[in-house]
Amino acid sequence: MPRFWVRLVAHSPRPASSGRGGGILKMIHLLSGSTDENFISELKEAGVLAPDVMERIDISLGRPEHCLLDNFLLSGADFIKADEWISFLIRRHGCHRFGRVTWSDDVSAPATGDLPTDGNIPYRRCMDGRAMVAVLRPDKLPATSERLKMSRPLWAAATLHEIRDLRNAWSGSRREMP
Repeated sequence: MPRFWVRLVAHSPRPASSGRGGGILKMIHLLSGSTDENFISELKEAGVLAPDVMERIDISLGRPEHCLLDNFLLSGADFIKADEWISFLIRRHGCHRFGRVTWSDDVSAPATGDLPTDGNIPYRRCMDGRAMVAVLRPDKLPATSERLKMSRPLWAAATLHEIRDLRNAWSGSRREMP
C-alpha cells in the first residue's frame, strides 16, 4: 500500500458529518492556517469545489471521520468537472495542457519508492531532459521544484482521473529516481 502524500490533519471532537451537508470542512478537519485550508479556499473561490460537489465526494467516501486532502480530491474525480479543474490549473497556476497525461514505461520519468509527498507526479522525461509533472497540488509547486530542480519541471494540467491513473502506475513501478 502506498504512503499517503500529506500528513494526517487534526481530528475534530465533532462528528464527521451532521447530516446537514457540511462537506469537507467537517470531514477533513483542516488545521487552521494550513496550506490545505488555503488550497481548499482557493478551490471554492474558483468554483471548482462547490458545496454539492463536496457533499457528493463525502458521501462516496462513506463519510469518514478523517481524510487526506489529496485522497479527497482524487476520490472526487467523478464529481469535479475536468474542464473546470484544468482551467483552474492553467489560469491560476500557469500549468499547460500537453495532451492526455499517461504513463508509458519506455518514456516515463523513472519512479521508485513512495509517491512524492507533495502530490505532484513526474510522468515523462522530455528529449532535453526536463520532467513533465502532473500537478495535483499547485500550492506545493515550490516543494516539487526543489525536489526536481535538476530536471527543470514542466507543469502539466492533468485531470484528476489521469492523476489517479499515474498514482496507480507509480505504485506499480520500481525503477531509479531522476
